[in-house]
Amino acid sequence: MKHVLVLGAQVPFARGGAEYLNQGLLREINRKDGLQAELVQLPFKWYPEERLLDNILSWRMLDLSEANGIPIDLVIGTKFPSYAAHHPNKVLWLVHQHRVLYDLEQTRWDLEGRRVEASVRRQKLRQLDAKFIKECRTIRTISFRVSERLQQYNSIPSQPLWPPPFLKERIHPGPYGDRVIYIGRVEPLKRPELLVKALQFDKKAKVTFIGHVLEETGELIGQLIRQHGLAERCELLGFVSEEELIARLAACRAVFYAPYDEDYGYATIEAFLAEKPVITCTDSGEVRHIVAETQAGFISPPDPGAIANNLQAVYGMTDRELADMGQNGLIFAKRISWRRIIDELVLQNL
Repeated sequence: MKHVLVLGAQVPFARGGAEYLNQGLLREINRKDGLQAELVQLPFKWYPEERLLDNILSWRMLDLSEANGIPIDLVIGTKFPSYAAHHPNKVLWLVHQHRVLYDLEQTRWDLEGRRVEASVRRQKLRQLDAKFIKECRTIRTISFRVSERLQQYNSIPSQPLWPPPFLKERIHPGPYGDRVIYIGRVEPLKRPELLVKALQFDKKAKVTFIGHVLEETGELIGQLIRQHGLAERCELLGFVSEEELIARLAACRAVFYAPYDEDYGYATIEAFLAEKPVITCTDSGEVRHIVAETQAGFISPPDPGAIANNLQAVYGMTDRELADMGQNGLIFAKRISWRRIIDELVLQNL
């Protein structure tokens, strides 16, 4: 029996794509004869930024060589800073680095980067980041966009391995209804306000937000809904069960998903599995890349008026036209499987 540890950085009381990735990877490893896997997680706080080094050191100081007398044969790092862990047989499936050290620095999502002491601290953190990643004998990422960043900022080559959604086998197509849905945390980086603002320019679309709502972002969305009289056309459901998410996907008309420079975006693949087009933006990272490659959706600048034009296009299409577009996405989504992931991350390293 070979023993594998999947390493995950967990923000308490929050659950997103990284958590579903860890859960799926754990499940698939344990399906293999002769393999046993466990998930190791440490709580992660990105604030105050001065404590990031403590997070890194917490992982570095762990003894992962054995557990209860059982040798650990392989560890798989995922999200920052889990890959700081020391092990003679460490591989990486990079979800993302701490992005304010890289592509989000000096943007509106960066709260600390304009301070002189932050510049010195961040340089040290970036050096440690590169050091620990280079220790990995195999380096894979979850997308082309994450690989591009790793090459651009750290000069480290890697290969992408797209992860399937955790609910892949349960998502199914259904009729094209009258609602566009948004899937994911309702938070600033995901830019949900773009969809609400687009409703000012389109009088037909109805939208539903599905996912945990951050308090500040929820207040902004609520204010926009009240300001523009959108209460009958815009609803925030918050977190829903897996069963309800699957049902909403099957019954929607399209999925809106336009984060800023997204790492990957399960919502894109989930929409494709339900044969629904995806509405996204030119600066939405891997989502834009996938929609452009498949032609299974609509891409516009991150402008509410331009997004409204794509909403109008979706509502102007027949069910047959939507289904034809959906087939493009479905073919792409079905190609994404766990077989290559387990082979390259696990089997080739044991």
